[in-house]
Amino acid sequence: MEVKSLNSNSDLQLIHGYGDGGFRVSGERYSGDLLLFNRRAVAWTHPALERLRFADLEHAFGEDIPPLFLLGVGAAPMQQYLDLAADLKPHGINLEVMSTAAACRTWNVLMSEGRDACAGLIAI
Repeated sequence: MEVKSLNSNSDLQLIHGYGDGGFRVSGERYSGDLLLFNRRAVAWTHPALERLRFADLEHAFGEDIPPLFLLGVGAAPMQQYLDLAADLKPHGINLEVMSTAAACRTWNVLMSEGRDACAGLIAI
């Protein structure tokens, strides 16, 4: 997995829009898939989601491993990603899989509540 830090300012990364193959986060437009952390956005090149594991995310997480990983898979999820959930659990990470649209809405709620999380968002 390749990660490229796009934005690391001190502002919370709130999603203001999505679609057309990207996202609008805290006033910035990003094309393609995205990893969002509370205070940074990272371009995300990942393996097929069915093969995604903790090792693919570990570099991006660094030492700040989030307790929650939201995975926005595009359209409504057709599978539960049980292997990924099982792989994340020993590291203290809970997985929530949903559509990208639902993940964007959930992300903003989590940020407004001051929660620590990471979101992997597939562009739609």
